[in-house]
Amino acid sequence: MKTNDDIYFDKIKREIRFKLKINIEQYKDAYIKRRVAVRMRACKCKNYREYYEYLIKNNPDEYKKLEDTLTVNVTEFWRDNTVYKEIYKILENLIMDKRTIRGLKIWSAGCSSGEEPYGLAIMINELKEKHNRKFMPVSIIGTDLDSKILDRAKKGVYIHKQLKNIDKELISKYFIKLNEQEYELKKDIKKYVKFKKHDLIKEPPLKGMNIILCRNVIIYFDKKIQAELFLKFYEGLVNNGYLILGKTEILHGKARTLFTPINHRERIYMAKKN
Repeated sequence: MKTNDDIYFDKIKREIRFKLKINIEQYKDAYIKRRVAVRMRACKCKNYREYYEYLIKNNPDEYKKLEDTLTVNVTEFWRDNTVYKEIYKILENLIMDKRTIRGLKIWSAGCSSGEEPYGLAIMINELKEKHNRKFMPVSIIGTDLDSKILDRAKKGVYIHKQLKNIDKELISKYFIKLNEQEYELKKDIKKYVKFKKHDLIKEPPLKGMNIILCRNVIIYFDKKIQAELFLKFYEGLVNNGYLILGKTEILHGKARTLFTPINHRERIYMAKKN
């Protein structure tokens, strides 16, 4: 039997589904509750009933604030040092491999405001210089469902604390200091990356990828959708292409037979198609 709290939580979910047009069923309840709790604290609501009534009666602007909270992504460059060391090795091997001479294609799925794809572009540019592969074609596509956050990504402007993992020399090389807090990426890095609105669940995958990164995104989906996404990523990769997930995300379902673990700790897998 549902409690009063359960009833009003379900009502909030209905508002999210019908007013915000977000497919709420794809998210785990635990995630929704954590994000709704953020807004409840901001609005000084003690329970789901108070917040539901606040949402529908008192403040129409709250719908937008709730939407932003549900889709928020706080990111920085090279946030997880250990996985980026492994990514660097993979990129170096691909850049040195004559089989990828026609070009390197990377998909950053759920790219948020662009730190991941731009961070990869910086690594790749450094490696191309190191190995004299200046003319090697590189295509990095960053996708997200949020149009506004993609607009931010295209601008390539970041605050100082988002660059804390980057050496000062690289910041000077690849960023223009706009003021005491803001830095803008230079055009020679921006040129590597294209941004595109894309729904991971509803749309087919991007194809022909050497690497797909989808880190700390699928954890918010239920297991059925996760399994479907793993198969889409497999479809999107070339033979021996790499899939890189977040630390808490594990392959399951049919995908476990299609991918070979390369680094289980860092959740790096290789697609085997032969």
